[in-house]
Amino acid sequence: MGPGIVIPVVVLVVAVPAGLLWAKRRFTVTDTAGDDVVAASGARITSNALRDLPSPPWRVVYEIAPDKLGAIEHVVIGPAGVFAVRTSMEPLPAQLDREPTAQELAAPAIARGELDDALRRCGLSSDRLVVVHWGKQGNDDAPDLAVEPRPGEIAVDGRRLGQWAAGLTDRRLAASQVDLAWQTVTTAIGRPDPLA
Repeated sequence: MGPGIVIPVVVLVVAVPAGLLWAKRRFTVTDTAGDDVVAASGARITSNALRDLPSPPWRVVYEIAPDKLGAIEHVVIGPAGVFAVRTSMEPLPAQLDREPTAQELAAPAIARGELDDALRRCGLSSDRLVVVHWGKQGNDDAPDLAVEPRPGEIAVDGRRLGQWAAGLTDRRLAASQVDLAWQTVTTAIGRPDPLA
């Protein structure tokens, strides 16, 4: 065998596997990106559940980019008020059985801060941070519909999200205020005016 055949064989045996290994590493999702994928999937599950809410009276701003309103994924607006929504893949937490710390009291308001800044344009503010939980609830056949793990935050079982929304009886906002808040939040994140 002469050098004319050895060089291509060596290139084939060494370069091709090395190239395939490089391509595999280049196009494989890493662990940190995997966390983002799980978060995006959870937000999509919540988005699908929110689409079952009757409109009107409910208006929803779906799947908000993280750079628009912080970590708020959706905004739900209805007669009961304006709710900032996040998703958790954890089970529904227990009710807090002690006095909350200052950090625990402030966390929901801080999470809603950018949403409240946007709503200030129309003279409104958000009511609560709603965390929709999709984790398995254990052996209990009828887990709580919702709990308040700390003041200003409501943890809702994602499988019963529509039932929770239907059970809200407060009539804090008129239909015109619901539409105005929906329009304000939608345009604040750079989307087209839904009422134009």
